[in-house]
Amino acid sequence: MTVLDRNEIWAQAFELGQLILESPEVAHYKQCEQALEADAALSAKVAKFRELQEQFERLAEHGSGPHLDGLRGDIKTLSDELNARPEIQAYKAAMKQVDELLKSVTDTIAQTIAENNG
Repeated sequence: MTVLDRNEIWAQAFELGQLILESPEVAHYKQCEQALEADAALSAKVAKFRELQEQFERLAEHGSGPHLDGLRGDIKTLSDELNARPEIQAYKAAMKQVDELLKSVTDTIAQTIAENNG
């Protein structure tokens, strides 16, 4: 087994990152993201959804209660509306594929280390 120093390991990790960036999963994710961003009305709704979520999180830090109910309802309504859109469904599916690829790579690295550590 070849012993690598940290710089060599980082270089290999950078190369692995580049390979992942060039994967079909990431390419598909980028296409879905671009399609989502190309629709101004949809992008505005996504931005509003994120804004409502951040507002909810800030208010929830100070406790729970009925003051959050209206905001929670607005978030749920907008979430349901967004999730019904095919562009959002495609984006989420593509994101899941990238997550699965990254988990697979991480699992492979962990398994390789575990098998060769003994």
